[in-house]
Amino acid sequence: MSTALEAASLIMIPTSYSDGLLASAKPNDGAGDFTFSRGSNTSATRVNADGNIEKGYENLLLQSNSFTTTPWVQVSILPPTSGQTGYDGSTDAWYFEKTGAFGRLQQSISTSGVQTYSVYLKAKDSSWVNIEIHGASTSRQYFDLTAPIETAKGSSNNIVSSSIEDAGNGWRKCSITYEGSKTFLFIFIAEGNGQVSGTTGSLYIQDAMLNQELVAYPYVETTTAPVAAGILEDTPRIDFSGGDQSLLLEPSRTSLIKYSEYFGVGWIQDNLSIITNDATSPEGLQNATKVYPTSSGNYRNIRLSPSQPSSEQITISIFAKAAELDHLVLIDYDGSGVGIDFNLSTGVATDSATTDFDFVDMVDYGNGWYRCIATATNPYFYWILSDNGGLSVTANGTDGLYIYGAQAEQGSYPTSYIPTYGVSQTRLVETIDRLILPESLGTEFTIFFDTELFQSGNGLLILEDVNNAEVYKFYSYSNHYDILNLQNGQYLVKTDAAPNGKIALSQSGSTIKIYVNGQEKTKAGAVGNTTEITKFRINQTSVGSNICLLNQMIIFPTALSDDECITLTTI
Repeated sequence: MSTALEAASLIMIPTSYSDGLLASAKPNDGAGDFTFSRGSNTSATRVNADGNIEKGYENLLLQSNSFTTTPWVQVSILPPTSGQTGYDGSTDAWYFEKTGAFGRLQQSISTSGVQTYSVYLKAKDSSWVNIEIHGASTSRQYFDLTAPIETAKGSSNNIVSSSIEDAGNGWRKCSITYEGSKTFLFIFIAEGNGQVSGTTGSLYIQDAMLNQELVAYPYVETTTAPVAAGILEDTPRIDFSGGDQSLLLEPSRTSLIKYSEYFGVGWIQDNLSIITNDATSPEGLQNATKVYPTSSGNYRNIRLSPSQPSSEQITISIFAKAAELDHLVLIDYDGSGVGIDFNLSTGVATDSATTDFDFVDMVDYGNGWYRCIATATNPYFYWILSDNGGLSVTANGTDGLYIYGAQAEQGSYPTSYIPTYGVSQTRLVETIDRLILPESLGTEFTIFFDTELFQSGNGLLILEDVNNAEVYKFYSYSNHYDILNLQNGQYLVKTDAAPNGKIALSQSGSTIKIYVNGQEKTKAGAVGNTTEITKFRINQTSVGSNICLLNQMIIFPTALSDDECITLTTI
């Protein structure tokens, strides 16, 4: 096959991307790159090469390291002085000095939901700072910038959590997480814990950031507008789920849960308590929640408030990890009162409900984490802590398990995780726009792709002519692949073709052959389309319910032999 691969005109293996383009391995001059879009910055995720869930995020503050520039306002301080040595060895840090009581930097903001503010600070003439956010309520945290990390937090009010980290050379990264609508953010030079009324003092400051989430994300510089990083609207999701590298293509889905990671708002804890940011999540960050029963008995559960999304068919999922307890039970309370035991030690889900659930799955995400998944029609889900898979648990005030990333979506199967921070979020469908081939295929060519299709859809791959008219359509239907000749409406593949695997379509003139997983699957009487093929699309906007992991695509400007196609498609 090496000779055939050398003759290929296009080879796409999803390994790299930039500026919304998914790069082809051949040709390597950009002629074969795919234009990609999705249409939302922060609602899509993937599993990266480290095995962690990766998100998009934004710095919502403006002029994030320009503290004399609007919208920053200086109150009872001298204008901040730039050119100071920063935590990162640069000279773009600042210091600011009080001239009166309540001396501070401030910026107007307009945020709601779960937010984390972070900033790098260093003691100068003062060692204390107060970070404060105003809105319908005031959230604040005092930090001592010279005390040991273990004792560096002072008094706080109305916060979800806070943290202080050693950033080196005397610098500390201070973070405060809060929930709710806020309109102002303040950084006070303080004289001590709870004291900001003094008239002297100074601090160094660098790199302020405000992002949605329970933790601070890596710093992103802003000027006059928020700036996003991570998985963006034009980022192809090269996904490493299970260790395999694939291009993840999904339909549009909406997560109906408004708080997917913070369980302190919008959720009912029935005889349970939570500890936010208590463990490392599947993101690899300290933003998993511990949940534990506060009393012994049946139905110690966590559920949505005031009601579950329960219309039509709903798929619900949550990431969970064993701690002292290792059983998480899901029941549909509108059903029989029994349900699914997700055993977090064995990774086995046992469904004891005979009618409630249409689909059950448990997916290993590594490091003890599992995504626990179930589908039901008109459900009312309860997640119950359990001693042994039943409905009861014994409490001692500490023992529990970890949860992260809850999701509820309309549909019969789960899609990738959609994070939410106060409102429901929609991840739009991925589109790979029309690509003009490096050279016209004419009517003699071979096209190969290696893929996994999880659900039926309108089309994975569309081959077109110079006028954008569809020539061939590849898609899955009822647990098999179909390839349709649009010229005569003829299906080209035997109906027993496997729904996942390696496929090759080889055409010479009107003679066409289809190979799936090492076997010829051409329908009797199949005829090739004699229209010249010049373009193709992948997973077009109207793809409907299709989910695809695309591992590889190769186009040959010749019709490969039977033996070559068999070798190419053999698993």
